[in-house]
Amino acid sequence: MQVTDPAVQLFGMSPVIAVSAGYSAQTRIAGAWHRSPFAPLLGRLVAAIIWGCGSVAVLTVFGIPAAITVPIALTVLTVVIVTLAAAFAGGMLRPAPRPAAP
Repeated sequence: MQVTDPAVQLFGMSPVIAVSAGYSAQTRIAGAWHRSPFAPLLGRLVAAIIWGCGSVAVLTVFGIPAAITVPIALTVLTVVIVTLAAAFAGGMLRPAPRPAAP
């Protein structure tokens, strides 16, 4: 099988690699930005993007062309980002308050 899709080459045609890379990125970003109340949200967003790339890679390996999966993945990503941006801009979402340090 000759696969030339960059996402497939990046994740080595294994969904396990994409899942573990997503969880690793989530914990590292949340740890690096631990003082920010948006750290968990940012970590989950990065993990979801990595998982999306991994799912496109796996679907490509299964024979579904990237010409079908990539536009669908980009549409979902765009809808999620625009919804979150509108919610933050409108003040509907606020960071959780940090408990006072003892």
